[in-house]
Amino acid sequence: MSTTSTLIYRSTLPILRRRSRSVDVLSSTTERPFFSSSNSQGGASTPPGASASPSGATAAVPTSYAYISDMFKSFVSKVENPLNYLSVGTSKAIAKETVKVESKTQIIQKSNENRVSRSEVTAKTRALVKKILISETATSRLTRVRDLSEHIMAFPPTRIVAAQEQRLVAELLEMVIYGTSDQLKEEARQCLTLIGVQPPPKGRGVNVLSIDGGGTRGMMGLEVLEKIEKLSGKKICEIFDMICGVSTGSIIAALLTVKGYSVAECREAYMDVSKKLFTQGKFQGGMGLILQHSYYNTNLWVSILKKMIGEEVTMINTSKKLHTPRLAIISSIVNLPTIQPYVFRNYDHPAGRDSHYRGGTDHCLWTAIQASAAAPLYFSEVKLDNLLLQDGGVYANNPTAIAYHETKLLWPNEPINCVVSVGNGRTVTSVEPTPTVFSTSFQDKLLRIIDSATDTEGVHMNVHDMLPESVYYRFNPYMTYAYGLDEIDQERLEQMASDAAFYVRRNSSKLESATERLCLRPNVQQRVHRSVKEWMDLKGFYKPA
Repeated sequence: MSTTSTLIYRSTLPILRRRSRSVDVLSSTTERPFFSSSNSQGGASTPPGASASPSGATAAVPTSYAYISDMFKSFVSKVENPLNYLSVGTSKAIAKETVKVESKTQIIQKSNENRVSRSEVTAKTRALVKKILISETATSRLTRVRDLSEHIMAFPPTRIVAAQEQRLVAELLEMVIYGTSDQLKEEARQCLTLIGVQPPPKGRGVNVLSIDGGGTRGMMGLEVLEKIEKLSGKKICEIFDMICGVSTGSIIAALLTVKGYSVAECREAYMDVSKKLFTQGKFQGGMGLILQHSYYNTNLWVSILKKMIGEEVTMINTSKKLHTPRLAIISSIVNLPTIQPYVFRNYDHPAGRDSHYRGGTDHCLWTAIQASAAAPLYFSEVKLDNLLLQDGGVYANNPTAIAYHETKLLWPNEPINCVVSVGNGRTVTSVEPTPTVFSTSFQDKLLRIIDSATDTEGVHMNVHDMLPESVYYRFNPYMTYAYGLDEIDQERLEQMASDAAFYVRRNSSKLESATERLCLRPNVQQRVHRSVKEWMDLKGFYKPA
């Protein structure tokens, strides 16, 4: 050993011996972890020339590599828990939840335990139908109808079995038309809806309303609807048979349909929600983006929705009221290979006429609105069973085509009388390319992609080519300024209202034509046909459309 190395060894040996007393003795047979100092390349686990202990164990001496590895592990644990790293919310460390991962065999066994055979479900459906038919008192009928409704919601395909029971449809229709108990009427009406029995249209054919997304720009669409309401002398829910909304359009649709608000009442509630929700500091919004990918407070948004709509109201519950339009709220499924729409419905389709789009009837109404308005980076996504939902505008910011598809499934033998599509503002764009621009920046490319994904006029052009001019009406006010989705500045809101009022004045004749079409009453042939169908259904000759 050289003189230099001997001096270094003698100077460091006392330090190493003192540190070795404070560490645990590791067995030579102990499994070495990845970050163990014995695996390190920064030095040996014992000083040069030191003898091993009689038991074969060696004293684990921390080295520079082990110290760095400990720092790295600590940093990784903090990054995995951003709240610990940023010291936001609480100073206590958040313990990691141990997730129990089930094997494929266990998952299959569990699913087999919960599986019920088709014959058992069918037999139970027919037994519930029989109980309704033999029940005599109003209380007994109410209980039996509720049981059947819950059964159909648990097993949706059983509506086909129930619809084949013609006496059941006749019995439920009698409860709705001639029943003396309002509660029994509501339950019977909901059960008929679940089976797929649709009420006749209010006018000469089916009237459809589609409302785009657009954040607080929904104020502009409300201006158009208010004009239709004034011209017709009726509420929106009394004119239309099907109302479909996406994002902010879903909020408006729910208030007009379920709550039965006039447009003025809807505007007041809508602006009250916007001011409560979008009044937030930039720091709080920035922290929300980092931690939850949500600029605005999603929990506050949920609490506002529950208070405004009702915490226990489900989509199908809204079909209990007389003359309530069919309501479709559109969201987007984002955890599939391709983005697909998810339709929250307060109705079910007739037996054998299923929609192309996924959807459900048993979800809470506030959940449907939250999912439809969960704009990326504005609010958190909504988890629904194994689906992850975002703003419906991600798939279709103009839901007119989806509304038309759903309507044709519900009333295949009725003509489409009028389709009104309401947009929530568009800017005037140049029709000529800019000659001096030969390349675009990354930001411009990103904005073009976003504009393409949320475009509403492309759907409008397609539907315009599909439907006659006397049937389809599109109203989308022009904006003098590109208002944001979360615009709450009072001057901008006043300018927004002024833009919408100007558009309504310029298109007054078109609005009058649309309203006149909406108010057409059924002709003699339609009245006779509908009366005969109702009589046959009451006599037990119901057939799915």
